[in-house]
Amino acid sequence: MTVPEPAQSKAAVTDRGDHLAGAEDAVLRCDELIAGYLPGVNILNGSDLYVKEGELIGIIGPNGAGKSTLLKAMFGLVTIRSGTVLLKGEDITNMKAHSLVARGVGYVPQTNNVFPSLTIEENLEMGAFQV
Repeated sequence: MTVPEPAQSKAAVTDRGDHLAGAEDAVLRCDELIAGYLPGVNILNGSDLYVKEGELIGIIGPNGAGKSTLLKAMFGLVTIRSGTVLLKGEDITNMKAHSLVARGVGYVPQTNNVFPSLTIEENLEMGAFQV
């Protein structure tokens, strides 16, 4: 019995040429992120992402795939062990969340409401309170 080859070869997975070319003028860029919650346990293992001006990006995957970890790492809530995050060319890797707010970056957790008694708009305004 012959086992079919996977759709992507090892070379396709390790070839970062398209990512590097596309990420040249990105507003937000992540390169080869390795991060996780516990020492020695990596959730992200070389993740790349870039976002250009005016783009809307969706991160799709099953539970436990690392979607939330990627966002939390980018926004200073999970320690990045290796790799870089650039915002408009500035290295913000492992910058604390409160420092990122001044640069216009925020993270809204997936919960019913951060402040349940406030409206959605008021919750968003609270995220930019320091600005």
